[in-house]
Amino acid sequence: MNQWTLFLIILACIILVILIFSVPRKKIERIVSIEALDDPEVAKAFEKMTNFFPFKILRKRIISELKHYDLHGILVDVGCGSGNLAVQIANEFNDLELIAMDLSKEILNLAKIRATKAHLDEKIKFKIGSVEKIPLDDKSVDFIISSLSLHHWYDPKLAFKELLRIIKDDGIILIFDFRRNSRRFFYGLLKFATKVVVPNALKKINEPLGSLKAGYITEELKAMFSDLNIKDYVIKPYLAWMFISIKKSYDL
Repeated sequence: MNQWTLFLIILACIILVILIFSVPRKKIERIVSIEALDDPEVAKAFEKMTNFFPFKILRKRIISELKHYDLHGILVDVGCGSGNLAVQIANEFNDLELIAMDLSKEILNLAKIRATKAHLDEKIKFKIGSVEKIPLDDKSVDFIISSLSLHHWYDPKLAFKELLRIIKDDGIILIFDFRRNSRRFFYGLLKFATKVVVPNALKKINEPLGSLKAGYITEELKAMFSDLNIKDYVIKPYLAWMFISIKKSYDL
């Protein structure tokens, strides 16, 4: 690679960064989104989309964030989808006992197939369940991860109560999700993807753009946590997504 080629690549990257961060953030009211993953065609389309390169990058980012914690014991992946993240966690953290849970039987079957192909079907337990009614005992898990699921929760306050019910004292709940007030540039990318790139079954339910519009902003989450008396939390917002870390306090 000659110097001029390298210069043009660097210049293009600088221009792209300027375009992304100079465009203001979108301000819209939250629009509820239903995934409909019990539809076999939607489930298969969702599975196909999660293998797209951007989603692989996001999963790597989640794995990187998980490495900041002392993971041990039982970890639950709430809203595990087709099992991509659960399989990666199982490969990365050998000493964990994993439970992958999802509301959709169709998508959970795809997750089981993925785990079997990775020879991890004995390490990962699969459960059908709603985040508003988790089929696990009180204080029975050490860590909870949930990725790109929060925006679909029917009753988020009840869901957070359930997460706090099943996790042990001092346990951590880590949530990764879209932030609705993303840059307009990102909205443009997802609008293009929804119309042109994603499978037809997802276009019909306006995904993935619908998920972005259903996301929360930090002010809404802070208000929700205040209502629930959740005090020990950190919200880390990024370009178009955010991490929410909650530590269970003894007084909850």
